[in-house]
Amino acid sequence: MKQLTLENFKAFGSDRAVLGDATAEGKPMNILCYGENGSGKSSIYEAIKYVFHKKRIENERIPAHLTGDGRLNAERQILIDYKNCMSSSPVNITVNGESFLTFDTSCYHVYMIDGADLAVNKQIDVKQLLKSMYLGHHDIDHEVTQDFVDVIVCETNRVLKKFFFEEVTVAVSQNGSFLLKINDDKQNLHYDDFLKIYFNEAKLHLIVLIVALSSIILMAPTQADQKRILVLDDFITSLDTANRSFLYQYITSCFKSYQIVIFTHNTSFYNLCDHFLKEVPEENQKWLRQGIYEYNHKHCVYAKKNVDRIKEIEKELDDHPENTINIGNDIRQYFEVLLHQLAMLLMSGAKEETTFIIKEICQKSDFRFFHIDASGISDLRTLFKEINDIMRHAPEAMQWEKIKKTINKFNNAAESADKLSENIQAMSIYQKVVLHQSSHGHEGLPNLSGKEIKASIEVMKKIEDTIKKNEDRKNIIEIGLPDIIDEIHFSLCSLYYPDKWSLTQYIYDYGYKLLKVMKMDLTIGMR
Repeated sequence: MKQLTLENFKAFGSDRAVLGDATAEGKPMNILCYGENGSGKSSIYEAIKYVFHKKRIENERIPAHLTGDGRLNAERQILIDYKNCMSSSPVNITVNGESFLTFDTSCYHVYMIDGADLAVNKQIDVKQLLKSMYLGHHDIDHEVTQDFVDVIVCETNRVLKKFFFEEVTVAVSQNGSFLLKINDDKQNLHYDDFLKIYFNEAKLHLIVLIVALSSIILMAPTQADQKRILVLDDFITSLDTANRSFLYQYITSCFKSYQIVIFTHNTSFYNLCDHFLKEVPEENQKWLRQGIYEYNHKHCVYAKKNVDRIKEIEKELDDHPENTINIGNDIRQYFEVLLHQLAMLLMSGAKEETTFIIKEICQKSDFRFFHIDASGISDLRTLFKEINDIMRHAPEAMQWEKIKKTINKFNNAAESADKLSENIQAMSIYQKVVLHQSSHGHEGLPNLSGKEIKASIEVMKKIEDTIKKNEDRKNIIEIGLPDIIDEIHFSLCSLYYPDKWSLTQYIYDYGYKLLKVMKMDLTIGMR
């Protein structure tokens, strides 16, 4: 599947949403897609499910006794139920440029796992678990036999040990052919029922996920003409940072023959995947990064790498200086994309309105005065933290000089660094005064000048450069935020891959931050 487009489907209205890249040569690209809850990820996930599992959805929702015109009307009603509530136009979905109504899905085996599918209440019944998921064209009742479960048990134990360094194992329960028992010899736990009482949620989530993924590998067709797609939606819920690292390694190692589509709202997991991909250029080029966001009650999908977008806008201005209205609209749209990328980098979170992001980033009270330097994004919280570290660890006779040096460094950095808040404020003014009239009509207003357009482009270049500076770093250090421990934990776990990381490099990158958490269990990353 090179490209999926949506119009008037669930969250997406008349503005076409595009997942993937139709220009991709050869094998379709894998997709890593980030979006906050409510941004529209689930809508795209449901669209993929509807296209490739249409018959199953219809069979589940339409009574078997309904035939003829009654069944046709029921099928039409299902599609109507997916229609965007604010749109009067019908649903339009295309796959690789072809309408879903005529697109041949027979050679596609699309395996879909939603985080909600992995919840464990009392038991793990392999057959019931797999029947709840949308897994290719497989007849689970027919294919999942006792022999199948025996193989899955062996494979799950192998994966848990090899990739995740887990000491728990699974076995077929004596109380049911498809029922799994979890064994933790160290804790003397051996149970097949009421599992949530005896095992933590993260452990259960991991086991169920590995069972599902192992089953997919076992069931999937091996014929070259059969296309395999693995779609994962927010599947890392409750997994700790170490296991997220190991999970990435497992999926990318064992599903090389699949097109992989990952949807996540977790910023840390997105950054983790992005980091590992950049470490292996031949793998990196197989992946497309995309983002989803919502503003003004509209949902948008965009490519995460917009490296030439400003150049394209500048070329359009040079070639067609009279077309200021369309150019202004292009700038406004790209500015909104940049804002949401900044919101992600700064952990501001998704905002319904663009103005809320602008306000949050630009307010200079408290700790929200940002600037960028070589070490990343800094604010007043950074300054306070460094001063506190000096007072706790530096000899008393040296404290005052070190504090003065730290304050001067912070002040001097502002002179040479991009002042993020100032750039955003400047761009927001251009947005209100210049760009909105080009986007929403400008009756009674003077025509835009090329000078105004160029000024907005120059400000936007600075914002884009700010984003690039931080995306190009090996890892984004989110200074002063609660999940700093998770970030360091992840990096420690990364040491497991000796060809990618070294302890020397880690100490160089993280310095005193590492020393402050040395009491953490380093064996997690060194096994």
